[in-house]
Amino acid sequence: MTSSVLHKYFGAEELRSLQSLYSKGDVVTVILELKRKAEDLAGVKINVAVLGDVGSGKSTFINAMRDVRSDDPGAASTGNDEASMVPTAYHLPSLPDIQLWDLPGLNSFGFELNHYLKQVNFESYDFYIIVSQSRFRECDGELSKRIQAQQKEFYYIRSKIDNDAYSMQMQRIDFSQGQMQIIRDCVKNFKSVAVKPPAIFLISSFDVKEYDFPKLKSTLATDLQSIRSNTFSRAIPEMMLEIQQSKRRPIMWVIVLLTFLSGAVGIIQAPGLPFLTAIACTAAGWMYFQWQLGIRDLVVWNLSGRVNKPASLLKTETEHQPPFTLLRFAPKVLPFILIVVCMIAVFTDCHYSVTVAVFGAMSSSAFTFLILKDSLDDWLLSQQILAKTALQQEDDDHL
Repeated sequence: MTSSVLHKYFGAEELRSLQSLYSKGDVVTVILELKRKAEDLAGVKINVAVLGDVGSGKSTFINAMRDVRSDDPGAASTGNDEASMVPTAYHLPSLPDIQLWDLPGLNSFGFELNHYLKQVNFESYDFYIIVSQSRFRECDGELSKRIQAQQKEFYYIRSKIDNDAYSMQMQRIDFSQGQMQIIRDCVKNFKSVAVKPPAIFLISSFDVKEYDFPKLKSTLATDLQSIRSNTFSRAIPEMMLEIQQSKRRPIMWVIVLLTFLSGAVGIIQAPGLPFLTAIACTAAGWMYFQWQLGIRDLVVWNLSGRVNKPASLLKTETEHQPPFTLLRFAPKVLPFILIVVCMIAVFTDCHYSVTVAVFGAMSSSAFTFLILKDSLDDWLLSQQILAKTALQQEDDDHL
């Protein structure tokens, strides 16, 4: 899968247009372009991870979804042949915009869950299907919690239900009642791990016209647009971050230049000069941010009328923890600077005046750099939140 979120939704020409608009400071038009894309997601590929233990039936399920047998060319390996240690992608003919990923069995690696999730690039998928047999397992609960933590969605499949049906028949248990009991147990288990119960399907991959298999296929087809919309909504901040990178780099060089200037002036021995220099360079940096990134309140007001949302709502949603202030910042940095300056003085036998000059230069440059960098990150984050908030209504309509 591509590491760039933007490439998933936009072509090369569209990307150049977005970056050009942002470089010109036209944040509003960039967000409106994202809005336009959110309204037309047809054809966007969805990556669905299929998870489960070796032997749970996940590979057989993928083959059944693709209407192929295990011995057909290109079929997912099953049974003793299921030895792949890397995720493998399979196209779904009935739903060409969905790509099923057969992930290695949870019990095929000889290490704990976190290592497994890292190996299979767990967070990169758009949707998940957990396949389990016989009973709800501890790993099912852990996986569902990790999925919920990402604010993503999933289905839960109890495979090989034909075996359960045969067992119920032997015990003279009504199958309909048995089905309901299995589903109630699954719901109870999900609630016990504080996870909202997903759609639950009881299937047999060898009887694709029986049990919940037809319902699963129709539900996936129906949910496809909602999955696309939810995936796009979650990706908005990351897409904005990618767009912003082309401008963040040159701004960082300006911050470095102001930091150097602040340190150079701060070395001059005059009462309060390092502090005044840091304030002046920081103010200059903030004015440069406004010139390059736009005045936040003005962007909010301009965007409000274009997305039919109150400016007060947009402004409230984008208000978050402010960047560093001198009062918050000083207790953390001053002791470190003092230690460094004292070490310089001791090991180089500097005179008092030189020590004061070094302290002034270091403190002035440190304050300037960290405050401006934090302010820049805050500015960019507010744009990411603004974009997500402005487009939230369109995504909610699909839920």
